[in-house]
Amino acid sequence: MNAKTAQSIAETTSEVIGYGVLVTDAKGIIIGCNDRERLGKIHTPSLAAMSSQEPSLTSREEAAKLTGVKPGYTIPLVLAQQVVGSIAIAGPPQRTKRYGLLVKKQAEILLREQAFLELQLRQQLAMRDLAESVLLYRPDEDSSASLLLHGKELGFDLNRCRIAVVAAPRSTDLEEERDRNFNETVLHRVTNFFANPSHFIAPLRNQQLILFLALSCGDNNEMEATAQALCQALCDHMEQHGVTLEIGIGLEAGNLPELSLSARSARRALLAGRALGGAIHSARELSLEILLSSLPALARRRHISATLDFVKKQDEELLRTFLAWCENPFEPAVVSKKLAIHRNTLLYRLKKIRELSGLDPWNFRNCFSLWSALTLQRLFAASEEEKEKER
Repeated sequence: MNAKTAQSIAETTSEVIGYGVLVTDAKGIIIGCNDRERLGKIHTPSLAAMSSQEPSLTSREEAAKLTGVKPGYTIPLVLAQQVVGSIAIAGPPQRTKRYGLLVKKQAEILLREQAFLELQLRQQLAMRDLAESVLLYRPDEDSSASLLLHGKELGFDLNRCRIAVVAAPRSTDLEEERDRNFNETVLHRVTNFFANPSHFIAPLRNQQLILFLALSCGDNNEMEATAQALCQALCDHMEQHGVTLEIGIGLEAGNLPELSLSARSARRALLAGRALGGAIHSARELSLEILLSSLPALARRRHISATLDFVKKQDEELLRTFLAWCENPFEPAVVSKKLAIHRNTLLYRLKKIRELSGLDPWNFRNCFSLWSALTLQRLFAASEEEKEKER
């Protein structure tokens, strides 16, 4: 029993019944009392009550012979057939005795809730440690046996078909997001959303969540398609509670090494996807962007500077046109319709890009060079924004 819970029991009970209340630990030391000056002192009647595991009455005469003791009624507190402390009510013994059983039951209910919450927290921390170990796992370190055993102890098979998902929650209410209970509430709602207990869901230290979804293995990216549908449904569900989720979906996995890769790719997909917009980002679909983001910072800056030297604010329209062209290369009719412009306007803008940059949008190597520089610029800007938020 912790002192915070004991103090809460003592103060709330005293307010309700109108008598002084104290709570001791298993050694008879007062750890909760409506009169805070008594904290830390020994309560002698509690030692006798806990030793006999029976309530005891302390008369005025008996209290006068003891130091720091008031007349009243003392009851041992029992949790899981073990005496964990006592609770004493100060006042005329025959009057306070009436409240004894009620107060004892209420205190033991609160203690059971505390024990349950502590157990839940320990399990949550164990799952977080396991999830982070999977993220950091390297096959050459030969730690697979201990990780698989840790997973089994928590009730999860890490060698079955799974796909990793990393979710970053954002509240529409900034004050709520700063509340330390916000992430616990999000974790609770996400866990309850998935009815399958085989799914492994854990919090990470950076306030993100990681989900190892236990799905059926299949061909043609069936597992990823299922994960996409589940994540979209989860986003819609959380939106109803004022929470926006940004999600990265990793690669399909059938064993521990692949699961670790899936977790890392999900995290990279989330980081890359934030720069490109949208809520759900697939590592498979963003494989090129993830590859580019792994380049050293100096190489990124040099490529951006050398390739986008021509870009000015007034060229943003040209860049949007170019990115649309990259999504549907050599299909001017489709791109024109998507941008709601005439085909001749599209061709004019593409020629303008060639003229300004010296790179030909109709040449694959030139086109990729320009696209990669623009993508790196967006990824770099998003990374800087993320670092600024963390400060």
